[in-house]
Amino acid sequence: MSRGKKVFFSGLALLGLGSFLAYANPAEAAMTVSSAPAAGVDNIAPGPVSAVAVEADLGAVTVTISWGLAAADFVRQAPVGSDLTSGGVFSNVNDVAGYNVWRRPVGGENELVSNVGAGSVSYVDDTVQAGLTYIYSVTALDRSGNESGVVESDQINLGPPPSGGKPVVPPGSIISKAAQVKLDAELPPADAQALFIADMRAALAELLGISIDRIKINGISAGSIIIDFEIEDDATSTVSADDAVASLETQLTENPDAFVGVEGAGTVLEVVSFQANLSSIDLGAVGADEIAFETLSFTNTATDAEAVLSVTASASGDGYSVSPATLSLAAGETGSIDVEFDAAAVGNLNGSYAGTVTVLTNDPNQRETIVSVSASIEAGLSLAGIAVSGAVPANFGSVFIGADRSLAINVANTGDLTLSGTLAIEGDAAFTEATGSFSVEGGQSVAVSVTFTPTAAGAASGTLVITSNDADQPEVRVALSGSGSDPGDVQVLVAEDGSQIFGDFDGSTEVNFDDFFIFADNFGVTPPANAATDLDANGEVNFDDFFIFADNFGKSGTYVGAGG
Repeated sequence: MSRGKKVFFSGLALLGLGSFLAYANPAEAAMTVSSAPAAGVDNIAPGPVSAVAVEADLGAVTVTISWGLAAADFVRQAPVGSDLTSGGVFSNVNDVAGYNVWRRPVGGENELVSNVGAGSVSYVDDTVQAGLTYIYSVTALDRSGNESGVVESDQINLGPPPSGGKPVVPPGSIISKAAQVKLDAELPPADAQALFIADMRAALAELLGISIDRIKINGISAGSIIIDFEIEDDATSTVSADDAVASLETQLTENPDAFVGVEGAGTVLEVVSFQANLSSIDLGAVGADEIAFETLSFTNTATDAEAVLSVTASASGDGYSVSPATLSLAAGETGSIDVEFDAAAVGNLNGSYAGTVTVLTNDPNQRETIVSVSASIEAGLSLAGIAVSGAVPANFGSVFIGADRSLAINVANTGDLTLSGTLAIEGDAAFTEATGSFSVEGGQSVAVSVTFTPTAAGAASGTLVITSNDADQPEVRVALSGSGSDPGDVQVLVAEDGSQIFGDFDGSTEVNFDDFFIFADNFGVTPPANAATDLDANGEVNFDDFFIFADNFGKSGTYVGAGG
């Protein structure tokens, strides 16, 4: 490729006579219409530029855009304020504040590439791609943002087009070619669309002579009937996805009634093919602090020695990146881009990760390739998880007024990352929890103490609310219950025959499973959290107490004064 090789193109815009006179004779500018504010509102755009010319440097791969100044681009004096006594006060103003430079690849969308100040007559665009054809345009702006009419250049081609923009992909990747068919018919009712799609898949497969499994219909929409579908490559078939779509375009152009056998299809109005999509690359399972990658290879297969293939890749999705991000390949040259997933970039957290890689090239036959990528981490770290045990639910039984009883609720972290949260009590004010918050490392646990201090006789209830960063269980609620009793009026539970019943720890007048759970929480604990569970009063809850409890299990009675 020779550096400094240049080509020159220009375009002209015809200007109105008034603008021409203003430009040719600034002394008469006061007689022309300007974009100065009228009644405080400026809604008049300046006139357009004159000629717009473009010059390409194929060695440096840049384009120089030049233009003639807008007619109103000159400095004039304007009064400041309304007091014109003693000559008044004037300042220098310019009805043109600057110029917008726009660029559009042939067949593409306009984009703003620069804004330059008033008096500027050129701009060098160094962000172009070799092999593409562009059209430039320039507009003038005033200080209020009013924009002039557009003046375009002629087309400019940045060298011969390259080829090889379609990547050579890793084994096991899925490649598909996207296409769209527009039919002259009404969209079927919702309950008939599934059958219509199935019939269209079968018709496409028969028309192309390929397996129906290679055809994926992504959806149908109204506006006649628009069918979006993809055809996947198949290594066992001689018909590639590209060849299949090209054949389809030819057949439907020659025979728009090709789908008459499909009920409700109508005739073909249009068929459009899109770029080949590298639909899926699976990077597999990745270990902690590991990086997995696959390689996309490109070869510039152009025969013209001046053709340069430019490749740009970008990645989206947590943990994904590309390296390098750009390639510039001379004719016959090969290069590659690695698609990478870094486990450390997502904190080595277990889970499945999806992303997208977009590859843009200046190959006119393969401008864009979309890559869906996936990876998973299975032997990394797990998120914090909460497990609550101990006195759950927490039944404090009967407690004398003025005394208190505490129960321990165990909060464990079943994950690897730190579990943190807050504690709050709802319900009766007799229940309290002193810490208010907690933090537990992976695999560890902490005991949360809840205290019941009754201030009146009778039943009390509440809830311990545990809020944490466990994504699956952000809130755990533990029921609290107990009853207050007057120490001056000690009550005992007796059966109908007058015998005393032991083991009613929750004051329900019946020895049942609620009491059993209270007993079990205190079994083997010295001293027990609930002193009433020490039925033989020897300072510990053991099998002797269990046998007493078992003898009373299922009994119920009436509370009476201890004195008879």
